[in-house]
Amino acid sequence: MARMAKIPRGYTKEGIYYVTSRGDNERDIFKDPEDYKIYIDVLKKYKAQYGFELFSFILMPKHLHLLVGLKEDTTISDIMHDLNANYTKYFNARYNRKGHLFQERTKINLVEKTTYLADLVSYIHLNPKVAGLVTDLGDYPYSSYHLYTGKTVNWNTAPPDISAETRQVLSFTAGRPYADYLAGVNPEKMRAMTDLLRKNTILGSEEFINKIKAAVQTQQARTSAPAPVATGKFLLAAAAAVVALLVLAAGVYFRSAYIRNRLNEALANRESELNAMVAKERSKIYKDLDEKYRADRVSSQALAKRLEIEKQKTEELKKKLGEM
Repeated sequence: MARMAKIPRGYTKEGIYYVTSRGDNERDIFKDPEDYKIYIDVLKKYKAQYGFELFSFILMPKHLHLLVGLKEDTTISDIMHDLNANYTKYFNARYNRKGHLFQERTKINLVEKTTYLADLVSYIHLNPKVAGLVTDLGDYPYSSYHLYTGKTVNWNTAPPDISAETRQVLSFTAGRPYADYLAGVNPEKMRAMTDLLRKNTILGSEEFINKIKAAVQTQQARTSAPAPVATGKFLLAAAAAVVALLVLAAGVYFRSAYIRNRLNEALANRESELNAMVAKERSKIYKDLDEKYRADRVSSQALAKRLEIEKQKTEELKKKLGEM
């Protein structure tokens, strides 16, 4: 057992990763059976894509646990990012929300497989019973427990493939049915496992821990190695390169200034042309309006004159009718 701020996130021959993802601000990450189904489907998708081993898993309302073994050229960070990001997109779309669903920092422990595999599989499967959600583990559907016992559970989707890993873990049960094996697990041992996982990022034998420490130190040395001391020839070459860059930059600057001036000149000419076009169109519109106004005025005067004539005719007609 050891405390370390950082652990390698890629493949290690003897190691597996115990992962815990929790809802941001302790919010629910699963609200109904459809949510659990979708996460299981996403888990299957990325298991196929990355080819990782899945030893056990459990999905709880506010958090989830996975026990994962990596292939070479993969990292646990990439896997968990894709898993949780894909599920978050679904969850936010379904419940019309935005932002993070999971805590930004996923809790990851690197564990020696031969030492802790059986204990961690048991620890994961016992979660709903410890949390008081069920008294019989067979009553909690969203767990790989059912794949270990061989019982059918209705997930509304096919379970992820863990058959090969199951056979390996079941070798620790000494031939007993898995349900009986779990019933005999010491609760104190599980509480001790909680403390170990909380306090240590690496669990395993002293030899395993030393290997991981050495790997981390090697990686840190590579990333923080000082740059080689520059030789005289290198310095001259660097100085020449700097001068060339300065000359190039000056050329670019002056050329840019010339282009900028030409562009400003072209814009000014275009603006003058547009102003002239606008003035011409305005004059034409005013002329058209004036002609229409004059025509309407003449028409109005003619109509008024005609009305006056008609009025006189009406008066004369009335007068003749009155004399009769």
